Amino acid sequence: MNITDDPTLAAMRDQLLQDGLGGECMSLAHVDGVVARISPDESLAAQQEIVLRSIRTLLDDGLMVVGQIVGGSDERVEPWALTTEDALARIHAGYVVHHEDQAWSFSTWFALTDGGQRTAIARRRRRPGRSRA
Repeated sequence: MNITDDPTLAAMRDQLLQDGLGGECMSLAHVDGVVARISPDESLAAQQEIVLRSIRTLLDDGLMVVGQIVGGSDERVEPWALTTEDALARIHAGYVVHHEDQAWSFSTWFALTDGGQRTAIARRRRRPGRSRA
């Protein structure tokens, strides 16, 4: 399936790209909050599936990295030395299997790659109705 065939997935990807602009680090709790705003009427299982699919496509496209956060005032994401499949399995174990304990909230972090930054900037420029400040 093409990403543009799924408006929810496209909206998730676009929002995460915009949220990561400027080097912002995003926790899995942040990503979970985005899906709750985009698809508030979906079940928890459906929202989790949207999150996992969004993460997979961004990782597969080389637009985002996943890992742990390091640093203080200069925080950054140190990518896990895992394949996409293994990273998604780790996320699934905490976020889906053990969702209730909330340990997943701030144990998994995301950041845009240079390519992700460029893609986010290009998308922002193409947005209809964007103000030119």
